[in-house]
Amino acid sequence: MTHQVYLSDRPQRFTVEDDETILAAGLRHGLALPFGCQSGGCASCRVRLSAGSIDYAVEPPSLSPAERDAGYILMCLARPTSDLTIELHQPVQIDNMRPRQLPVRAQAKTWLAHDVLGLTLKLPRGDDFQYLPGQYIDLLIGDGRRRSFSIANKPNGETLELHIRVTPNGRFANWAANEMPDRAILRLEGPLGAFYLRDESTRPLIMVAGGTGAAPIHAMLNELLARGSGRPAHLFWGARSLRDLYLDASLQEWTARHPEFRYTPVLSEPDAEWAGARGFVHEAVLAAYPDLSQHEVYLSGPPAMVRAGKDAALGAGLDADHLYYDSFDYAFQTWPTLG
Repeated sequence: MTHQVYLSDRPQRFTVEDDETILAAGLRHGLALPFGCQSGGCASCRVRLSAGSIDYAVEPPSLSPAERDAGYILMCLARPTSDLTIELHQPVQIDNMRPRQLPVRAQAKTWLAHDVLGLTLKLPRGDDFQYLPGQYIDLLIGDGRRRSFSIANKPNGETLELHIRVTPNGRFANWAANEMPDRAILRLEGPLGAFYLRDESTRPLIMVAGGTGAAPIHAMLNELLARGSGRPAHLFWGARSLRDLYLDASLQEWTARHPEFRYTPVLSEPDAEWAGARGFVHEAVLAAYPDLSQHEVYLSGPPAMVRAGKDAALGAGLDADHLYYDSFDYAFQTWPTLG
C-alpha cells in the first residue's frame, strides 16, 4: 500500500511505496532531502513527524528518548503506515546543493598533530561546488568503499580542507599520509549531512567537539566570525592531552579578536602542567552552563561523546529543536546502496 508524504515547509509531496523508507522514496522522486550514513547512525536525516504514523524495521540507534518524545524520526529507517507530514527544518538554498560526484586533486598535506593529517583538495576549475559549513564529503576509494570527512574550511570556491586522523588500522589514512602521490586525483561525493548553522536562530551557541570533531565546527565558526554577526558562541573542545589540541593557536587568536567568541579546551588525560578544564567535555559544558534552555547546541565527534553530550544537554533543559550533532561513526562500512 502506498502513502503520501507532505512537506510542511515546501510545496512538494511524494509517494512512498510499500516497504520503502521515506528517504529512499524522497530521493527516488529527486528531492533534496538531508541524509548521511543511511543506516541510522549519524541522524543527518532526522526530521520532525508532525502528522501520521511510521514503523521501523530496525530501531534507530542514534535517536535519544527525548528526541523521540519531541516527534523526531529518521527517514532512512522509517516506513510510513499512513500518510505523513514532516518538517525538514532546512534552508531553501540546500535544494541547490544536491550531493554529486566530482574529481579533486590533492594539493597539499601537512601534519597538524602527531596523528592528524591536514589534506587540502583542489576543486575543478569553474565547478562551483557549494556546501554549508559543517557538512561533509565522502571520498570514494574503490571496491564500493568510501571514507567520510568533514570539511574544515568555510567555502572559498577553490579548496576543501580535511582533518584525517591516522591510526595503525586506518588503511586510507595511512595511504594518504605515506603513499599518496603528489597531485593525486581523488573522487568525492558531496555535500552530505545536515550539520550546519541554523542562521534563523539568534540563540547563544554552545559548540562541543571531540578530537577531529573540531573540523566541521571550525568551518562553522570561521564563517560565523567572518560575517561579524555578533552572535555569542562558546566552543568546548575535548582532547586527550595538549599535543592533541592541533587548532589551539588559531582558536586562541579568535578569542582575542572576537569578543563574542569563547574557547574552553578540556583534557581527559591532562599533562602535568595543565591548569585548565579536565575530564569529560560534556561535564565541562554543564559546569559552565547548568541551564541550557535558552541556548542552541552543536555536537561533533566520537559517538560516545555525542551520546553523552546529547543526554547532558537535553537533561539541562535544552529543547530538542535546538540540538544538532554529527557523530563520527563508521556507518559507511555498512552503507546500503540507495537509488
